[in-house]
Amino acid sequence: MKINLNVTTQNQYKRQISQEKITFKGLTTPRVKSMFVFDLDGTLATASQKQLDFIVNKAKETNSDIIYATGRTLKEFFRLQDKMLSSNKVLPTPDYLIANNGQFLYQNINGQLLEEFDYQKLLLNKSNYNREYITETMRKISQSDKYRYTSEQLATLDNLSEVKLSDPEFYNSKISYYEWNPSKNMAEYFLAHDVDLKELKNELNKILFKKGIKVKFRENHYTKPIMDACNKSILLQSNSLRRHPDGSMTALFVCAADKSDGIDYIRKKRGILNSEIIMAGNDDNDIPMAKFTQNGSKFICLADSSKKLIEYCESMSRNIFLSVENGANGIVEGLKHFLKY
Repeated sequence: MKINLNVTTQNQYKRQISQEKITFKGLTTPRVKSMFVFDLDGTLATASQKQLDFIVNKAKETNSDIIYATGRTLKEFFRLQDKMLSSNKVLPTPDYLIANNGQFLYQNINGQLLEEFDYQKLLLNKSNYNREYITETMRKISQSDKYRYTSEQLATLDNLSEVKLSDPEFYNSKISYYEWNPSKNMAEYFLAHDVDLKELKNELNKILFKKGIKVKFRENHYTKPIMDACNKSILLQSNSLRRHPDGSMTALFVCAADKSDGIDYIRKKRGILNSEIIMAGNDDNDIPMAKFTQNGSKFICLADSSKKLIEYCESMSRNIFLSVENGANGIVEGLKHFLKY
């Protein structure tokens, strides 16, 4: 069976991409193991039951494990399953769940998702991650003249006393620590709109390098509607001094891992070739999966993906499929493309 590594799509970017062909052996022989890796929110979670059945059947036909790679925690994954079930859609329990954007990994053992503790050991050995040290380092950086607000700037906040009470260590800085999905392998920060992200990451990396700590950075840009819907504590930390003029907010995640670490761990454990992996995603946190295609894996970039993800995928010369459809429609479209027969 032959599949196209690349494709010309008709989405809004309409970028011309060259075409090649490669064999996806998982379809031709049951002795070759393969992997389907899907993001959930805005992607697989939008599927109809018919589409879910199609994907599960394709996994069986191609001898593929099903892996979900999500920003959700384990509990949030179960809530998503329940929500979909209430709409008469059964989201199958995967063979593996990569949770918290790669910070945790769970294996399906007899229908139960159990934490893979060897993965945690691997992350610690690779990164020497120390959340307490990283948090203290960021606190010190936040109080340098470069990032500390003046008393005049702080006085412009009508609710300064509340902000100070909510965030006593970072209230006067352009950097603010917060917890959305707390993890021992990740620290989360809000950054003011005028912070030079590249400069901050370089500054932090130099300090961590001396301690032998290796981290991965991930940035998120939250829109005003998302920020305005947050709880009071988050709203106080994402105050008017820090927000962008359009009300949006930048967040920086300092992590031990990303989704690609979970994928690579499973691949090695299961003895799966890079060429036998098909992934799909739609957001900035899926860029590490798209980058994984440099090893020979394939990635389905959905039509309604974030600007950064689409720009990255368009910059790649091979192993990328830019779908015409959004959400689960794009996943089905991509699988049909890669699994031509």
